[in-house]
Amino acid sequence: MSQPTVSIVGAGIGGLTLGRCLLHRGIRAVLYEKAPSSPRHTYAITLQPASYRPLLKALDIDESTFRKRVAVDAGIGGSGNINAEGYGYRNLEPASFRAHRGKLEELLREGLDVRWEHTLQSVKTDGSLDLEFANGQCVKADIAIGIEGPHSVVRKQFLPSASPDILPYVAFNGKRRIPRETFDKLYASSYKNTTVLELRNGDIVLNISISEATPEQVSISWIYSRPSRGSSDALFKPNRPNAAAKDIPQEFYTEVEGLEELSQPFADVFDAEKLRKERVLHWLMRSILIQKSELQDLGLKKIALMGDAAHAEQIIGGGGANGAIDDGVSLAKWIAEKGTADITSWYHERYASWQKGQEESQASIAGIHGQQDAGKQKL
Repeated sequence: MSQPTVSIVGAGIGGLTLGRCLLHRGIRAVLYEKAPSSPRHTYAITLQPASYRPLLKALDIDESTFRKRVAVDAGIGGSGNINAEGYGYRNLEPASFRAHRGKLEELLREGLDVRWEHTLQSVKTDGSLDLEFANGQCVKADIAIGIEGPHSVVRKQFLPSASPDILPYVAFNGKRRIPRETFDKLYASSYKNTTVLELRNGDIVLNISISEATPEQVSISWIYSRPSRGSSDALFKPNRPNAAAKDIPQEFYTEVEGLEELSQPFADVFDAEKLRKERVLHWLMRSILIQKSELQDLGLKKIALMGDAAHAEQIIGGGGANGAIDDGVSLAKWIAEKGTADITSWYHERYASWQKGQEESQASIAGIHGQQDAGKQKL
């Protein structure tokens, strides 16, 4: 039986997992990524054992070595430990840990054929399946799998009415590199057997996560989040364009100045004067779940969606990375055992878990902020 020609659009965690698991099963895929070169994602993600353990076989690596390769504090002999009592991630399982996304993607990329600078423009389905890219290349495939995130070009072309919901939460994110001397003085005592800290200040949640630790410095990522305070909330802008993520209202810094009696290291990180000099991003909490019937109709055209392209969860309290890994492992197994002729049936296998993930992630973000109902606002 000849191997199918598999084209994967998107070389993030989901696409790389799918490609690596297919390769492990003797099926080569080509990944097309719009980024100009291998991206260096320098932030941490929470990996759950139910997701990463099935991946270890495809990586031909044991769990201990895996954690040493990708844990955020592996550079100083750590293994990405998390104190579950002080962290609001949903259903945190034993053996969960914080991984450096860039290191995880580097490990997953080994042996894969990734074509950089390939921005998908459209997919043609007249007689054959053709992927057209902005650089002028056109590629034929037996199946095209869109895994390019919540702004998926494939989804926008074939399901233009399916757009993300915006949950009513305010969220800002930033990064900082801290010399080891400063970290040891102000931070280290708080990071006992954990790599992530959370603090609630009224309805505001402050999060500080180690992104990478070396003997010389520690990189951290912080999040400031709270529920929206209604239509007059200067920090809740659900209709802002994507390009405006770097436009930070002065009201944000005023709110930070109003935080009361913060302990270290929160007092050092959430210092308004320091934040004014740093790169801050305004996040939107996007969520989407495409109808199963729509996905199956698309599958009849030999086009599949998975990961955030099909069932995106908001960044805070969600399980997007774990869901993408689960999808990649599952779809690779399906293609290896059943081919691509009946890809629509794969959704029967996965869809209930996507629905559950949506419910749990929205309940988690509501719980983190002390709310019972996480309503939606359509973008």
